[in-house]
Parts: sequence; structure tokens; C-alpha cells
Amino acid sequence: MGHTEISSLNRGRSLPHFYDEDRLVILPRDPRCIFAYWELSTATRERVEKQAGGEHQPFYVLRVYQHARNDAGNAESYFELHPGREDASWYITVPEPDRLYSVELGWISPQGSFQVLLHSNKIRTPRDSISEIIDEEWQLPDWKAQKLFRRISLHHLSSAEFMRRVKK
Repeated sequence: MGHTEISSLNRGRSLPHFYDEDRLVILPRDPRCIFAYWELSTATRERVEKQAGGEHQPFYVLRVYQHARNDAGNAESYFELHPGREDASWYITVPEPDRLYSVELGWISPQGSFQVLLHSNKIRTPRDSISEIIDEEWQLPDWKAQKLFRRISLHHLSSAEFMRRVKK
């Protein structure tokens, strides 16, 4: 690449590390893990530190809610994680696949109560099994279904053992 080509790649300013906004977003990573990222604005951080008092550093908490399968609105259960003050993202292991989840970021006040700062979006983690829906219009011929189920039943084997059994 010539010098003129490289200089044309520079389009000015780079993306900022922070946008000084309050935001909490969660994304499904796989059936048993979600990814959360957040940012607290300078104003929110200053307000929390003022409410926490001079000698008490804010103790941040991620509260992960598991919702009913039919999205009835209310959470069935929750658990808490404790990110560091400088953390801005977290991989969260969740107890069940194919469920709705949401997260709140908050802090523990000097009196010990949970104070919510941010609410996330709701997401559904993917299923970790074959669909239970059987559509006759798209049903596999028997020989293909047998081949598929045989392959699925061998998924736990090492590559060498899998190839040995498939050749039989």
C-alpha cells in the first residue's frame, strides 16, 4: 500500500471510548450466557458518589432477572453479580436456556438498600435443543431423519471416534 493510499484511510477523529450517556444493553451470546455492557454518565456517577457520602464508595450490583416464558412482565427470580467500579461489561452465565432475561445496574446505599440506576432491554436466550414443533409440510424423508438423528446421537464423541462410527 502506497503512502497516498494509507493517508486516505484516515478520516479524522476516531470513535470515543465513552459517550457520557446512561445505558445498559444485554445481548444473548449462547443458550446459557448473555453479554451486558453499560455506561454511566459523569452526572450519574457524581450523583451516586454524593449520595454515598465521602467515606463510603458506591458498591455496584448487576441484578439479573429471569422472566416467565410467556413474558407475563414480572420476574420469576433474580440473582446478583458484583462488577468492579471500573467495569463496563460482563459475560453472565444464566441458569436456563430459552428464557427471557433482563438486567438492572444499581448500587447498594449506605443503609443497605438496592438503588436502581439503569434498566436493560429484555432478551430471550436461544434454545439448546431441537425444536419440538413438527411441521408435516417440511418433514424429512425417513432415511434423512435416521441419518440426522444418528449424527445427533454421536455429537459427544471425539472427531476420530465419530468418523470411525460414521463409516460403519
